[in-house]
Amino acid sequence: MRPIDIAKLLNISTTTLRRYEDRGLVPPASRSTTGYRNYTETHLAYFICVREMLPAFDLTFIAKVMAKVKEGHIDEALWIANKAQADLWNEKLTYKKTVEMLLHTKFDTSNTKELNIGEISKETGIPVTTIRYWEKAGLLFPERNKENKYRIYTNEHVRQVLTLNAIKLSVQTHRLKHFFRTMKETYEAFDYSNREDIERFLDNIHVQLNQMNRSQIKSISSLYKLCQLVETDL
Repeated sequence: MRPIDIAKLLNISTTTLRRYEDRGLVPPASRSTTGYRNYTETHLAYFICVREMLPAFDLTFIAKVMAKVKEGHIDEALWIANKAQADLWNEKLTYKKTVEMLLHTKFDTSNTKELNIGEISKETGIPVTTIRYWEKAGLLFPERNKENKYRIYTNEHVRQVLTLNAIKLSVQTHRLKHFFRTMKETYEAFDYSNREDIERFLDNIHVQLNQMNRSQIKSISSLYKLCQLVETDL
């Protein structure tokens, strides 16, 4: 198959096809005597899979999966995809905690119970690395223990971390270009007293999580079809 044939079929440019090949998303193509790429039905299957995975995953993730498929490590590729689904499931669980915190729990400003970073991570479901990143970015300002300099978090930080994660989801799923700046601006303008806006904000995230779940499942279905094809050729 000629590059132009696949490009027309997928409604993309031949430049995009070359970019996918250069990134290792498809197996290398043989060349004709005149130097043109010769694609096969297997190449077409890879290209279709890449296009169908793009609504749910970025090219870095897709490249990681495709590397395993090309090596014939089919189960490893599928487990990587499964991990993405598990991560999304954990995001849904954290979202539920956020809804409970922001809408159904009377926030106690007098609760000054001190938590370390591991405890606040367990309380919110947000990884320690993410919490530290947000602190370095100037989004969180924990106190420091005067004796050992360890971070000290409180109930207020639990609410802040859950809110930040919700904002991250709303920005991330929209694939905004400057998502960190947008995330910071949204957080700075967040009004905990405006229940109506919070409900609307959380409802939108719920819709986005559902859409992302559907996109991931559709993508993984396409990946599975490609894996079946590759296994028959092994």
